[in-house]
Amino acid sequence: MAVTVTGPLVGVRSGELGLGARLAHPGARRWYAGASVGLAYQAFLVVAVWSAPAGGLGARVIATACLAAFYLLYLTVPPIVWPEREAVRVGSTVGLLLVSGLLFLPVGAVAAWTWLLVLVVAAFTWSSQTAAMLFVGLVTVLAVALAALLGWPDSISAAPWVTLSVGVLMVAFGHQVRQVVQLRAAHAQIALLAIDEERARFSRDLHDSLGHSLTVVAVKSELAGKLVVRDPAAARREIADIERLARQALADLRAAVAGFRGVTLEGELDAAREALAAGGVALEVPSPASVVRPDLRPVFAWAVREGVTNVLRHADASTCTIALTRTGLRIRDDGRGAPPSGSGSGLRGLAERAAAEGARLDAGPRAQGGFELRVQR
Repeated sequence: MAVTVTGPLVGVRSGELGLGARLAHPGARRWYAGASVGLAYQAFLVVAVWSAPAGGLGARVIATACLAAFYLLYLTVPPIVWPEREAVRVGSTVGLLLVSGLLFLPVGAVAAWTWLLVLVVAAFTWSSQTAAMLFVGLVTVLAVALAALLGWPDSISAAPWVTLSVGVLMVAFGHQVRQVVQLRAAHAQIALLAIDEERARFSRDLHDSLGHSLTVVAVKSELAGKLVVRDPAAARREIADIERLARQALADLRAAVAGFRGVTLEGELDAAREALAAGGVALEVPSPASVVRPDLRPVFAWAVREGVTNVLRHADASTCTIALTRTGLRIRDDGRGAPPSGSGSGLRGLAERAAAEGARLDAGPRAQGGFELRVQR
């Protein structure tokens, strides 16, 4: 079962990394650096062990070794259990508390100070802040009970209050760290989505700009081929237009690569009139581009380009009408009326552009014959 990590091992899931890889992960190394600060405050335990009047050299060495082993567990348990499910993380922390209880045998009552480290582990491995706070309360009660049972000796009389205050502080800090980790993960996801969106934009721009230009080039090339014998002068004019359109297609490609999408509704209507005339299609535009709301003109310009391209490619029409209102565009032709085969990506891209502006795209055959493309806000 894959479990999303809650600690600094960002993006790591259960089973993806072995023990050694978890301990060597950059997130684990950051934990070691921060957690070692807590160990500095444990130095007085070692001092207490070696300055105790009772016990010989062997007992002191054993007590020191036991403390060292516990400190090693304190450092290594979190990186090991971070990618695991919550029950494993909680169980490992409770196990660490039980191990700290065994320290009372070689170390004595001052081993209660190691409970601070157990609370740090809970603060940085448990995903539930509420559960961690309850655990702090439980350990504080244990510290109070121990101090009261021993008659509040000086060595641990302050332990309950320090345990409570440090535990609450660490849980709050651990919660903040988890939020930062989640925020970084969210930023990384947003960056990936931005890349995907840019790829989609680039694909739309290539289709909308080059697809239109190359369609007109194909229509004009066919016309020039028919005129080359019958009317060489007209054929030369068409060839000159083809050269101009090819250069424009190159400019469109460069603009798409540069991320510039500067199209105007007026310019697209002029280009549509010229392209349709070359294809033998009469164009009617009852209203000027100025009637359209300024914020909708760019998406309407792309709609004109896509609609006219489809008329030239697929409709086999003789007339085309582009009707404009303040918030709407309608492109109609009297062609076959069948859906434009092979134009699905273009219409999908146009639908995405329209949706981004709060508009809706509809396209389909008309009952009276022909095809209609509508963009309405």
